[in-house]
Amino acid sequence: MINLYHLRNCHSINDRASAHYDLRLPIITDTRKYESPAVFVAIPGAKVNPLDLISNILEQGCPLVLYTKNQTNDEKAKKLEEQYPRTKFLSVKDSVTFLQEISHFHVQEWKAKSSKNTIFAISGSNGKTTHKEMLSFILSEVMPDKIVFTEKNNNNHLGVPLTLLQITDETEFVVLELGSNHPGEIKVLCDIAGPNAGLTTNIGATHLEFFGDEKKVFDEEAYLYYAVKEVTKNQGFFLINIDDPFLATLEATSACVTYGVNAKAQALVHFLPQGAKIVYQNQELTATNSHITGKHNKLNLITCLFIATQFYPSLKDQLIEAASDFRPTKNRSEWIEHQGKAVYLDAYNANPSSMKAALLGFKESVLEQGKTLHETCVVLGDMNELGDAAAQYHQGVGAYVKELGFPHVYFVGRYSAEYLKGFPGGQGRQSAQEFKQEYRGQCLSQYSIHFIKGSRSLQLESLFDIT
Repeated sequence: MINLYHLRNCHSINDRASAHYDLRLPIITDTRKYESPAVFVAIPGAKVNPLDLISNILEQGCPLVLYTKNQTNDEKAKKLEEQYPRTKFLSVKDSVTFLQEISHFHVQEWKAKSSKNTIFAISGSNGKTTHKEMLSFILSEVMPDKIVFTEKNNNNHLGVPLTLLQITDETEFVVLELGSNHPGEIKVLCDIAGPNAGLTTNIGATHLEFFGDEKKVFDEEAYLYYAVKEVTKNQGFFLINIDDPFLATLEATSACVTYGVNAKAQALVHFLPQGAKIVYQNQELTATNSHITGKHNKLNLITCLFIATQFYPSLKDQLIEAASDFRPTKNRSEWIEHQGKAVYLDAYNANPSSMKAALLGFKESVLEQGKTLHETCVVLGDMNELGDAAAQYHQGVGAYVKELGFPHVYFVGRYSAEYLKGFPGGQGRQSAQEFKQEYRGQCLSQYSIHFIKGSRSLQLESLFDIT
């Protein structure tokens, strides 16, 4: 919901004099989500002109459509306006830029209303979405009408503005995931959102095809730290993962809190059989949860609970209870049961550091259950966007699987041969489709506990016909 008064302030509007709307309406970019009344912003597709697909919302009386100005669009808009006189068509220099501008004005106005209003942004190589899901779940369980958060994976130059436009007068806290696979993208998102608090989870070998090395990944992801400092004049709350060698180099100002298992951490993490605790300023905070696996997820959960209690200390007991109820989202580090077998499924994303963390967590869980590794079946898919170092990283993860002692391992995808160089004792398959029949037959019948992880392109969930 936004105040369309801000239209007159947007530099992307071609005719500001006609952009005089003193009303509050939601903005949408997807006609399937239209509920009258709302404003439609036409975002050009690679092959589709959105002005060709809006008859349904015009028939419902959509009051305003904004579109990118060019000759073709002007002609389409003129015809549609004649056909649907209840709708005003307004051209902008670029509809994406307009969306970013209007969301920026909206969030700036909202932050100015109260010093408590918080844009908590999350960047990092691994665990961004998990942190976002955990933190937003914990807060929403306790304050359901006061939290706005990134939905699904809407963490880019379009998703961030659309998330910000969900802010209402009742909103107090926004959990904003910032995604990047090219240099400079985090800056663009920070410029739009103006985050006044945040966390960079870690730095790893992600999107090296575009960044080149981990130092450049650090430069990109850690931009959030500097953005929060600038927006808040060094007063914004920021968590620094002192266990990460790159992030540990960030200066811990008075508003920052360092955390981790490193003894020098201000918020010191200790792992427990079903969770973790943080000791901070001589106070203990414990998160327990039977639905998550591995130290990396225990760390994620206690970190998110710590954040929530730092902003809402009076709600500590309720927030702790909410943390215990969290369950992983579909295809992300979730335990499912399939044909009576326990399956750890993470078919959403994969890179070397997340793969190793998940494998170690899986091994720990198996042993904690009193099982042996001979009862397990491990299926690893490709890790994408690793650039020239792809072969080296796949070999390294293959060697790590061998080091952990898993005896029954299948490598799936175009890098299966590279995996096998690291672990010659494994077996390679070219695709999930090729492997499906064998997996459903031999593997599911022989092994009781399964680990499935790979990049989204592999669609490893198809091994079970999960959609």
